[in-house]
Amino acid sequence: MLKSFAALALASTLAFASFARADDELEKIAYPTADEASFVISAPKSWEMTAAEEAGDYFHLESPSGAVFSFRTIEGTEKSLNTAIEESVKDLSERFKDVELGEAEDWTPNKLTGLYAVGTGKDKEDGSALKFGIGWVALEDGKIAEMWFVADDADTKGIKQAEDIANSLSAP
Repeated sequence: MLKSFAALALASTLAFASFARADDELEKIAYPTADEASFVISAPKSWEMTAAEEAGDYFHLESPSGAVFSFRTIEGTEKSLNTAIEESVKDLSERFKDVELGEAEDWTPNKLTGLYAVGTGKDKEDGSALKFGIGWVALEDGKIAEMWFVADDADTKGIKQAEDIANSLSAP
């Protein structure tokens, strides 16, 4: 079951570890660059990445099965965090139907402090069952990593990989 997840940005330059391609082999992705990273994640090389146009925009990862995981950073203030939470909840309600979001829980990926919530909903077009999550993590550079994740309810591999990506989030 999805324990951790969901949504943060990337500038147009990324740092990737170089490994031979394999379906579950991991690559490291630094945001916004390797030299000035706010955070680093590890993601399967089989997930397609769409870079953000500039810092503060989301960058997206998509699994071969269609699971989507988005990341960005926001300013590390209580006001920006509260605004991001409100916007995320609103966005979920606008993009999906029958949204049920669980209570936020504390989360400590790699000794960083954060919170997350998971939920369910349905695709507005075809009514298929979905799982999603949203989360925020305080970063060592004073910013906040924001992420969100959505996958088909039956996509157990994509959901597990998204959990692993979220839990890989670390300081550079």
